[in-house]
Amino acid sequence: MTRTQEYTDYLAALQPVAARYATRPAISDGDLTVTFGELWSMVEQRAERLRSAGLRRGDRVALVAENSAHYLASALAVWRAGGVLVTVYPSAGASDLQYSVELGDPALILTDGRVDLSVLDAQGPTVPTASIVDFDVPPVRRDAEAAPASVADKLAMICFSSGTTSRPKAIMVTPHTIHNCAETYAEVWRLGPADVTAVSLPMAWMYGLVSTSLATLLRGGTVVVLRRARPELIAEAVITHGVTFLPGVTTMFVKLVAYMASDPDRLWFPTLRLCISGGEPRNETVFERWRAATGCAVLDAYCASECLPLVTYDPLRDPVPVPGSAGRLVPRSLLRVVDAEGRDVAPGEVGEALSSGPGVMLGYWRDEEQTRAALTEDGWFRTKDLVRVDEDGYVHVVGRLSDLIIRGGTNISPAEVERVLREHPGIGDVAVVGLPDAVYGQEVVAAIVPGPGGTVDDAELASFARERLAPYKVPTSFVTIDALPVSETTGKVSRKDVVASLLAGRAHQP
Repeated sequence: MTRTQEYTDYLAALQPVAARYATRPAISDGDLTVTFGELWSMVEQRAERLRSAGLRRGDRVALVAENSAHYLASALAVWRAGGVLVTVYPSAGASDLQYSVELGDPALILTDGRVDLSVLDAQGPTVPTASIVDFDVPPVRRDAEAAPASVADKLAMICFSSGTTSRPKAIMVTPHTIHNCAETYAEVWRLGPADVTAVSLPMAWMYGLVSTSLATLLRGGTVVVLRRARPELIAEAVITHGVTFLPGVTTMFVKLVAYMASDPDRLWFPTLRLCISGGEPRNETVFERWRAATGCAVLDAYCASECLPLVTYDPLRDPVPVPGSAGRLVPRSLLRVVDAEGRDVAPGEVGEALSSGPGVMLGYWRDEEQTRAALTEDGWFRTKDLVRVDEDGYVHVVGRLSDLIIRGGTNISPAEVERVLREHPGIGDVAVVGLPDAVYGQEVVAAIVPGPGGTVDDAELASFARERLAPYKVPTSFVTIDALPVSETTGKVSRKDVVASLLAGRAHQP
């Protein structure tokens, strides 16, 4: 495969799809409907404008915008022109926004006018900017630093981690990874031209851009664009467009279940055939309520932007998920489960998940130290997730190494405690974290969101937990809050914000 063929393989796959379904809707964005034929024309025209502005193969283009039809067309156009797409979360705070753009060091910024880029004027080089709506592209910047020779011929995209515990990491992705990700999910999820996918996930995230949007387009399906993951907007889109595929994070489904409680006797969303949750631990209690209200189970997907795809469900093979499991290993990806010394554990035992295959990143942009820490010498990505694989091949995510609570020298997985507490009928949602303890190092604290109309009693919750958990895993305190804080970028629960809120609350106690 030549350099040019490799760089555009997923676009080469999209072109015949666009020709075959030229008059069918590819993207629905509010009042705007873009057919496949129109989408391909937009991509070609925009790619030519980029080239005319001086964009050369390998030049980086930052895309800082909310979800839209123009977002998708612009992303595809950057790739069509041979550029490297740098996706930046539009909802990032000023500090992370400045950090991401400066680290990406782009030749051009594409934006939608909704994002305040004034922070970028404070320091650093002046980068020309263009609107993704009219796409009037000025001459691109020529003094951006070239990519290192070791990755220059392989780089197609730089995307950022959600930064829930530290600065976002800049993940380098190859064109082969992009194509394999979209094709594998389309294959395993059995996407086709009859599918209508509602994408409220940020398109700055691989989950929103590649795993769902591009996967749907490559099979001739329609992408319904949503700029926010608000339950009323999602519900309206599913009903109006006859959505068949709804991807999201667990928190999205929690909010939707609460929204649907206003009409408990209704069969909601009968057009749905596939619901996928990824990026957060499963909430089996809420997912069962969702299945009862819609008739459609919530299946799972487990991976990281550094190694995707990895684990998910085939809705025909497994129409009902195994409780607590993220699914099975997808084709072409590899998974090892190892102990602290890097040795493979016995089947069924818990260890850290390592991933290899076409979905593994090249490394972190301009961060060799983090890259060496994340990748083994033979190219396996260290997920820092604790998993076990049962005898039938189902992968169970136990928790993250970084989230482990160490109390009196004993490791406690917050995810395990959360799964137990979510079984309590009075709990709507919960996050378990470790807070400083002068005697035991850390104490186990549960931040509780009561269920609809529910109240929770600390003593009763403790008794409930003791019946189901080892004594050292039972939370030492329960704190009732109105809602769990979520990341502004991905909508996932932010554990660092839970910890900060609980510590602030303690500081104000008499």
